[in-house]
Amino acid sequence: MKQSMLHIRKQEIGDISNSTVIAINGDVTIDGEKYNTLLQTLVEVVRKDFEQFSSIAISNAKEELSNFLKQIFEKLARDGQIHLAEKFQKPPIQIGLHDSLISYMSSEDDNVKEYIVDIMIDRLKAESGTTEQAIVSEAIKLIPNLNRTTLSLLALMNLRHQIMLPPVSFILESSFAELSPIVNQAPQISNMDIDFISQNKCTRAITGLYPIDTLENHLLKQYDLYFRREGSKEELDAFAATHPEIMYQVNDMGTCMFCYTHNDLEHWKFSDVNSKVFYDRLRARGQEYLIHLVEELKSKLVSFTQSEVREYLCKINPNWMAVFNLLNSPQLNHTDLSMLGMYIGSKYISKVTKKQSLPILSLANPISL
Repeated sequence: MKQSMLHIRKQEIGDISNSTVIAINGDVTIDGEKYNTLLQTLVEVVRKDFEQFSSIAISNAKEELSNFLKQIFEKLARDGQIHLAEKFQKPPIQIGLHDSLISYMSSEDDNVKEYIVDIMIDRLKAESGTTEQAIVSEAIKLIPNLNRTTLSLLALMNLRHQIMLPPVSFILESSFAELSPIVNQAPQISNMDIDFISQNKCTRAITGLYPIDTLENHLLKQYDLYFRREGSKEELDAFAATHPEIMYQVNDMGTCMFCYTHNDLEHWKFSDVNSKVFYDRLRARGQEYLIHLVEELKSKLVSFTQSEVREYLCKINPNWMAVFNLLNSPQLNHTDLSMLGMYIGSKYISKVTKKQSLPILSLANPISL
């Protein structure tokens, strides 16, 4: 198992002389007495389960509980919210904590363990009595029954709702490549997996005559500035001669709205990948006067076809074809994710790609990521 960066050491802190403290990367975060109290709380939560274990299994389980708590502290300290660990003493938290701990101790997959920790931290952060808290609590109960295949299914369905926003558009290809651990599961996803997530309230049926749009069209809309043919530098120079403001800085990096691709200095693409997000930023910067010029340039770049989108992604990973076939299938073209499914899918994408996940309140916005 991956070693936690958190460790225990002796150190003097204020009026606590030679006390055992928990430190992360050398920074003191919590004293040993508080740590031991919280660890004992975790033991109490699963004490009845320990009755079924052998002495060796109990010893291993306690070590797993210690690792769980260390990971919690490490992540909370990173966000400056170490105080939230004290919520483990509250009954509403302990109700969900039991299932999380059993799942954590049972898993042999470090990625799944970290995923469980992340979900538990979201529960600690959520305000009690809110819809956000209810969604996280439902996820905590469901996570132990999900595997890589069903988690990947939720993540892939979430691609209809989320987009990736790299700082510069040419990085997007790498972002798609980072999804490969999820994409590689697509050929293994079965109708049973689809039925399972539906039975567990992760999906909702879309009624009506028309099916959900194809994944290709979703991607063309979400990445409308990216999935286009490149423009020539000569044409851009001519346009900029008439409209020099098109070369103004349009972001916090201090760059203009264009970039070159693959060291080709004769062709350009937009630096942004989604026009709505780009236009919102221009308005926030007081540069809405540029929007009509962007639209004019955008019209000069021919949009990809659905076939070209498939071809582009299959060059990155051939298993993207299985993703398109899956999401465009009759089993899923009238089925969308519920908020619970979107939350779990978004968290799994975040875990696989090592990117920050979306807040629950942003999940209803199809272009928040």
